[in-house]
Amino acid sequence: MPGGGAAPFAPRPKKNTGRNCLTALLSVVGALALLAGGALTAHTFSNANQDIPNRTGYGPVMWRNKPVDQLFPKTLGPRTGQSDADDPKSAEWHRLGISEKTGCSEALTGTLAAEADKRGCKAVLRATYTDPTGNLVATVALIVLPKTDDPEAGMSSFFDAEKDKDTASHGVKALPVPDTVAADWKDAARNGSDGTQTTGPGLPYAIAVSAGSTDGRKAGHLPGDWGRTELDAKSDRMPWREAAATLAEDLNMHLGDLLNEETS
Repeated sequence: MPGGGAAPFAPRPKKNTGRNCLTALLSVVGALALLAGGALTAHTFSNANQDIPNRTGYGPVMWRNKPVDQLFPKTLGPRTGQSDADDPKSAEWHRLGISEKTGCSEALTGTLAAEADKRGCKAVLRATYTDPTGNLVATVALIVLPKTDDPEAGMSSFFDAEKDKDTASHGVKALPVPDTVAADWKDAARNGSDGTQTTGPGLPYAIAVSAGSTDGRKAGHLPGDWGRTELDAKSDRMPWREAAATLAEDLNMHLGDLLNEETS
């Protein structure tokens, strides 16, 4: 080296303060992002594992939680593999109107009213339907019973016993609907009735139906020898009773579909 002196120390590199700050900032942001991502993942996992209300918990309160026009859809028919009971394509019944009253005594009469009261009736929802021809009219009642685990607490045995009676027993009060084919629908025109206990756990309801003709024709008044006995009158009521049974079963299937939608 010139002058024979010792080699000088190499100068220290200058600190890049801006780069260090940027690095630190990115580290902090990255850490926050990881924390946020972890929190979001935990939240998503938590939501995915929340318990959906089960059948036995939701079923008994479904009559209050669901809008009444969903409990009684515009159309009802048999449930098939490709459609639900409220699919218009398979409609056997078209809704005309829904009652605003829910009292048990306001909706039921006779032995049905007595049986529902004995079972602890809490409320009754009603709607009137007609068939596609407009010749049949029926009022269906959704009877709300107390929640129970005892299958014998339902009304299946009552409906089975009613089927064997020769004398007509019409327990659902007719619900007339102004400006429709059911405008003159009244109790005196009820010709056949039937009902069912809702099937499956978590549905403490009974469904009862009274049906008649929109023209007011009364069953059991057959001419001549055809109307001499109660058995003849019972046979004449069969078409209306079968119609009532069909509507009750269609609504039963629909309620099952509603429950499945909420708890699946």
